[in-house]
Amino acid sequence: MKCRLTLDEKLRDLRDEEKAILADVEKATGISTSTLQRMERDGETRVGYQDVALLADYYNVSADYLFGMTDLKKYRNVAIDELGLTDDAIEVLIERKLNNRLVSELISHPDAESLFNAIEVYIDRKIHTQVKTMNAVYKMAEETIKANFDMADNDEYMRVLRESVVDEDEYLRYRITERFSTLMKSLFDMHKNDALLEEQAGILEELNECIKTYLDEKKNQGAERAKLVLFAKQIGLNISKLSDEQIAILMKALRESDAYKRNRRRK
Repeated sequence: MKCRLTLDEKLRDLRDEEKAILADVEKATGISTSTLQRMERDGETRVGYQDVALLADYYNVSADYLFGMTDLKKYRNVAIDELGLTDDAIEVLIERKLNNRLVSELISHPDAESLFNAIEVYIDRKIHTQVKTMNAVYKMAEETIKANFDMADNDEYMRVLRESVVDEDEYLRYRITERFSTLMKSLFDMHKNDALLEEQAGILEELNECIKTYLDEKKNQGAERAKLVLFAKQIGLNISKLSDEQIAILMKALRESDAYKRNRRRK
């Protein structure tokens, strides 16, 4: 999950959220368009505190957020008592036993209120009395009909009455599961385009290339030749430019390697 945005990224994102163009920002803050362009293009550019303060006021965020001192846009040093958290919850957040950024995204998601409302109704049994009363009415109706009318158990009306009886636990847990799944899918979609770190992307690209090279050579020249080509590639040699004698020497060195011998023993 991407975090710790640079100044230029924050400024571009904030302007996108405002649906403003640079001319709008210049008119509101007095900061020249050229300066704004430089700030949005290169976050490492030296900027004056006065300009940052003006932009913080314009975008309604804290200057600390723009300076990278916090990831919080608006709030800073909020009293813990105001959050209504228990000591255990505060300890979990402080010790980062969970991914705090993910927790933040979860509870601030538009669907979170619906999910937590469903959980609250379930935990506090807020509709227990209503469900119990409703079920009693349906059961009484079923028993009354059975006692006064000759109706088979599989009669349509009897089936409707039986199916109308609600298992409170099953029904409420289904509501919670359904809403949780919807919220999780939304968060997954939100982050599916998050880029890998540059070094991770490079490692994966190199690994994929090595696998493809090995499989192609194994198919055309055999497993031993494929290992030789891969070995040469890893030490920066282009095997196609080597003489037969050099390839023979390289193959001898490969066969003496511990990795090669272990692989042979496994076979």
